[in-house]
Formats: sequence, C-alpha cells, structure tokens
Amino acid sequence: MSLVIIKRNNFFFIFPIVLFISVFCIYLSGTSGAMYYDDFRPLSNLLNVNNLESALIYISTEISGVLGRTISMVTFLFNVNDWPNNTSGFLTFNIILHILNGLMVLILSYFILKLISYNNQKNYWIALVASAFWLVLPLHVSTSLIAIQRMAGLSAFFVFSGLSLYVYGLLKQKLAPTNNSAGLYYQLFGLILFTLLAIFSKENGLLLPIFILVLETTLFLKVTGIQKRKKLRFFAGITSLFIVLIYLIYVIISSKGVYSGRDFTLIERLQTQPQILLEYLRLAFIPNITAFNPFHDNYNHVQNLSESPKAIFSIIFWLVSFLTAMIFRKYWPIFSFAVLWFLVAHLLESTVIGLELYFEHRNYVALFGPCLAIIILISQTPEKYKKLITSSFIFYWLLLLFSLSQVTQLWGDQNRAAQTWYIAQPGSERSTEHLSLIYLNNNQIEQAKSILEHQVKLCPNCIGSLAQALLVSCIANDKDNTNTFYTEMLENAKIAKRLGSAPSALSALKLQIEEKNCTLLTLRDLKMLNKSLINVQGSSFDKKITILINLHQIAIKNGDKVENLRLLRLAWQEKQDNMIANILITHLLEAKLYDEAYNIANNQMCNQLSLNPLVAKKALQECSITKQRVNDTINRNQS
Repeated sequence: MSLVIIKRNNFFFIFPIVLFISVFCIYLSGTSGAMYYDDFRPLSNLLNVNNLESALIYISTEISGVLGRTISMVTFLFNVNDWPNNTSGFLTFNIILHILNGLMVLILSYFILKLISYNNQKNYWIALVASAFWLVLPLHVSTSLIAIQRMAGLSAFFVFSGLSLYVYGLLKQKLAPTNNSAGLYYQLFGLILFTLLAIFSKENGLLLPIFILVLETTLFLKVTGIQKRKKLRFFAGITSLFIVLIYLIYVIISSKGVYSGRDFTLIERLQTQPQILLEYLRLAFIPNITAFNPFHDNYNHVQNLSESPKAIFSIIFWLVSFLTAMIFRKYWPIFSFAVLWFLVAHLLESTVIGLELYFEHRNYVALFGPCLAIIILISQTPEKYKKLITSSFIFYWLLLLFSLSQVTQLWGDQNRAAQTWYIAQPGSERSTEHLSLIYLNNNQIEQAKSILEHQVKLCPNCIGSLAQALLVSCIANDKDNTNTFYTEMLENAKIAKRLGSAPSALSALKLQIEEKNCTLLTLRDLKMLNKSLINVQGSSFDKKITILINLHQIAIKNGDKVENLRLLRLAWQEKQDNMIANILITHLLEAKLYDEAYNIANNQMCNQLSLNPLVAKKALQECSITKQRVNDTINRNQS
C-alpha cells in the first residue's frame, strides 16, 4: 500500500515538472530575438552601473511609472553584463519567471478549488490543467520575449503569490472555525505585503485587492466557514477599487479629453478599447502566429461610433457580460468570475489612461480567470460527454503548444520576424523602422529604401517614417524622393501631433551629411526641418530637447555662436538638466559671458534637487565641480 501511495505522489511532481521543462524548452528558441523600442531607454543605463552607488541610482531613477518600478529594476541588475549584446540573458530570465508564474497559477488554482470544495479528489489535476492551459497561450509570448516586459511578469508573480497566500489563509480559517486568528496572518501577508511588492514591480499590482473582491463575490460567495472578517475583507477590496476609480476620474478631468502626443481622444479611446478586448480574447484562444508581435502602433482607433458596427457590438457585448456577471453572481459564479476577473485586470491599462491602444502583455494576468473557468466547466461535463470533451481539449491544447513553438521560433529569428511583422502590420511606423534598421545594418540600402517608401504611402502623416525615408533616400542618392520627402516633412510639421522617431532620424541625418554620405541635403536644409518640428506637441522622453540639441550642433558647425547660445538657453529652460547646463556654461565661458555662467553654476544648477538622496548627492557633486570650473576660469581671465 505504501509503495502505491509513493508512486501516486510521484505523479503529482512528475507531470508539472515535465510541463514546465517542456514550456521552458519551447520558449528557449525565442531567446535569440531582438531588443525593441521600449527596451532601450531603461536598459541602456545599465552601462553606467559599475559599483553599488551607481546600481542604487539605476534602480531608483526609472521613470516608466509613477512609483518607479524599483523591484523590477533590481532584477535587471542580474543582466548588467548582458547589455547591449546578449539579448538571451534578459529573455532567459523572463522565461524562468514565466515558468514560476505557471507554478503560482497551479498553486492558486488548487487553493481556490480546495476552498470551494468542488471535487477534493480532482482539485490538483484540474489546477494542473488550468496552469498548463494558461502557460501555453501564445499571446503570452509578448510578455516573456520582450525584455522590458519583465515588469509585467514580475508584477504578475507577486499578484499570483499574494492571492495564493490569501486563499490559503481562507482555507486555514475554514478548517479551524473556532480559532479567531486562524489564517489571518496569511491573509494579511498576502494582501498587504504582496500588493506592495506587485505595485513596485508595475503599478497595476494595485489591482490585487480587487481580484480578491472578485473571488469573494463570485466563487467564494457561498463558501461556508469563512464568514468571519468577511466584511473587513470586502471593505479592503472596495477601498482599493474606490482608489483606482478616483484615480481614473482624476485622469479624465486632468486630460480634458485630450492626450498629449496621441492621435486619439479620450472618447475615441473608450470607443476603441471594447473591440480590442474582444480581439485579445479571440487571439488568446484562437491564435494567429503572425499577429503576436511588438508592433501595434498602426491600430486604427474608432473615430465615429455610428460608422463602426464592430465597436458598437463590442460595447454591447461587454456591457451585457458585465451586467450579467454582476446580477447572476449567485447562480453563475464561474461565468461571473471569468468576466469580472478579465475586466478588472484591464481596469487601469485599457480604460481612460492615455496609454497606447494595444499591447498583448496586458492580458498576462487577465487570462487566468477565463482559463480557470473553462477548465472547471470542462471538468463538470456530464459523464456521457466527458471522453469526447476531454479528448477534444487535449487535441486543442496540443495545437496551442504547436502554435506556441511556431511563435517562439519566429521571435527568435530576428530577420524573418522583422519581415513577417512588417507584412502583418501595414502602416506601423515601428515595424518599418525595425526592419529598415536591420537592412541598413546589413548594408541593404535599396531594401530599406523600398519599405520606407511603401510605409510613407500607407501612412503619409507619420512624420517619423518621413524622416527615416528622407535619410535613406539621401544615402541612396535618390534626388527625386529626397526632394519629395523633404517637402512633405515641412508640410506635415504644420499638422503633426507627435514627433515619433523624427528627432533621432534627423540626428542620424546630420551625421550622414557631415560624413558626405548624404550630398543631396545641406545643414541649412536640416536646420529648416528641425525648426519646423520645434513646436510639434511631440511625445514622451524629451523629443523637443533632441531637436534643440540638433539645432545647437548645426549652429556650432556653422560657426553661429549667437544662435548656439540662444538654443542652449532654450534647452536649459525646457529641461533643468546638469548635462545641458554644463554645455551651456562651457559656451558662455568661451563667449566670456562670465556673469551668466556664474549665475547658472551658482544659482540655478541644483536649485531643485531630486528627493532621491543618491541622485541628489550625485547632482551636488557635479554642481560643485562645475562651480569650481567656472570660478577658476573667471579668476584666471581676470588676473
């Protein structure tokens, strides 16, 4: 008898181990993939990490989110030697994190099933199948094979872990109803500590208490033995929901219906998101291999609701689903759980905040609810249909596994992936730029020129694409297209809403002009282009500063010292940055404008220090060196 028990228990470990190793091996084929646009800004600063102080500065100065995502930034220190050439190191870490999340989905599912006492003998196997289902969804590739999306994966890990502890605490409470503190510390630990850990990995970790509210009001609604402290738990979930809703209302009021650097309004975003949510579900469970990619900037927002039946249907679908889930929670708890979990997971990223419209990684936690609900429903199949349903699901799961392997192999082949995504995302500025850079790095000028010309036809108002096309046409010595793109850029600058990659493309164009690789344009032409973009609203990450620096460098090349100082003063007004201050002070000293240089060094630099003590200390050191330099120069020239 004991031998049978040992063998049976071994199966409990063998199956998940085989599952996790299989998924890990399938994902490994994607680790030779590329870095993408969002990776460069936060990860490039790893080059500055060389001691403890610089490491602490790195992890505490990230600006991706309101709270800095400190915990996520700590994990990137493990890859300090991998940037910029070893993508595999970043992605392997992400894949391991995905496997750990699969384990936490297994544990959370098991505790949920055990608490609702669905079927004690089969709870483990249902939980394992739910984990296997969630793990192999190809939609999750965008979370694991984009380096920076480790933030989403890590936040999910703490969400799943916190929920597992919380539900385990409820189990302890149920099994010891006379013990007033039974399970309490697990509940508090899971709710409070892991919410904080999740938030400091990525802000949507704030949703953890609301996920608890979903569980309490659906699957746990009729569970006996956990009534004690239920009102308190309910209050915690409602409070978190209230905080999120207040923040969303604040976003609505402060934005005034318009987003800086976006080509859609608040209303247009709200009209578009319901159909995107439906597309997420469709692609999650009916995969399209080429649809999974990092480039969705070409997604067309709904401008006129009355002219979009798809958008109208999507809005009605989600309204009906939400109301049905709320009204019939007592009768259809599994359906209600799936719907409410999915919608809550999208509460921050898919509603009124002015983020980009479409990103696949937003579904990483969201799909847990539908996956678990589907597996529970399959396990409840009447006996006479069980073999048919079970065998059908196994076949479907194998198809998902095969699709996953195809997707990861595609992502791991940088050239093929770039070409495939360029075709799959017509009009995407980012996918075109990504492919054109690959062509340029391979010295395939004509191919880069061809796709950029095609992109400009598809998206004539994409000023970033125009700048890229102008750059490559000039390098290719194509006079007609160079003149055409130059004129179109000047015209589009009058109506452009965002700068995109135009500032960096113009920086590259200046280099090509100076190196005589682009002879069809002059620095005067380049100056005109930069000046035409200076008043464009732009987008994040100091695009206007880049244009001012471009103009400053052109002024230096032309020997125009007056214009150079004017531009540097503008850049300093735009951004009180020590690097800009040092450049300005250097040129002021050269122009013998000592009073102004002294004033900036002694009265303006370090006038507003960061609240981060490490950053403040570094800034003060830089200011002290600059002050000494200014004082030494003034004393030397006055003596």
